[in-house]
Amino acid sequence: MGKILELVTVNVATRDLEASVVKWRAMGLASLPPSHMPAPPAEITDVTLPIGLAGAVSVIAPTGPGSSVARFLERRGEGAYSIAVRVDSLSEVMREWGAAGIQFVLPDPYEFPPGTPAGRHVPDRLLANWVKPSSLNGVMLEVFEFVGKVEHH
Repeated sequence: MGKILELVTVNVATRDLEASVVKWRAMGLASLPPSHMPAPPAEITDVTLPIGLAGAVSVIAPTGPGSSVARFLERRGEGAYSIAVRVDSLSEVMREWGAAGIQFVLPDPYEFPPGTPAGRHVPDRLLANWVKPSSLNGVMLEVFEFVGKVEHH
């Protein structure tokens, strides 16, 4: 049975990345360097601000008008966009959760380019899929599997 291993980050969508990050830093949080993910399905710039030993807040801004984050900002405005978790086996989780009525955005896991971070982690390979908010009480859940060696910031 696939299971959730940890909370990776809470993603907060913003139109003005720099101004938003300044506010989070004013609360005493240090940030990791920006991660640019201009290609679909992400199409964002992400600034992760670690909290404590495990969690983080990631402030995200769209890199273009086709981004799902851009569409979110148009419909709902700035705010909590998604919660990201790490699982032990994305394929198992997709099968098991799907049987329980949870719908994923993609039919198969998406593999990000090598070196793509997930919160404060940079795995050799990063597999992902997204739970449709309509099937999880309005919450967009990003589901990651880390494959291979994982570097920590």
